[in-house]
Amino acid sequence: MACNNGTEKDSQNNPEEKATETAQTIDKKTPAKTTTKGTYLCKINGEDWAYTKASGIVSTHAKTKERTALITFKRKLEKGSENIQLYYDANTFELIKTTLQLKFKNKDGKLFTCYYEISPPLKKHSPQNTMSGNIDISNSSSASGTAEITNINIRYEKGKLLDSKNGTISLTDLKFSGVGYSDTDKPF
Repeated sequence: MACNNGTEKDSQNNPEEKATETAQTIDKKTPAKTTTKGTYLCKINGEDWAYTKASGIVSTHAKTKERTALITFKRKLEKGSENIQLYYDANTFELIKTTLQLKFKNKDGKLFTCYYEISPPLKKHSPQNTMSGNIDISNSSSASGTAEITNINIRYEKGKLLDSKNGTISLTDLKFSGVGYSDTDKPF
């Protein structure tokens, strides 16, 4: 058994240690809150959002060889569903892309699906956007992580929204743990 003689800087440069530290922090501070609508995930524009199903997959792109961890949260509604997808770089464990499909009322009072997406190439649609987060996939079957995304603009049909504040959304306090995932690079 050896003592850790490394410095704080050493753990900052090692992505695996950083991910483990993130997971330990998440697991200690964020027990999953269950609501009548599912498991609490985050706040969207200050309102609680809960999911009914979560899953993940870690894979390597065939051409670019980039490893990505995709975590999907789905909420079943009376009519249809909503989802949040978080894409993490599986080597640095940092959030690299976010997509959302949320239901909001249009000017006719009916629900319609609103699409939001943010990634470095799409920054021009949401220039005021900030996005950060980390994932821990050191456990071979369950993932934990965080994300903070602000000022994501709707991709299409902003003028049809009943409440214009839903044209730009922010996700805050997003923390998850125990989300099952599979790694396509690992044998069964």
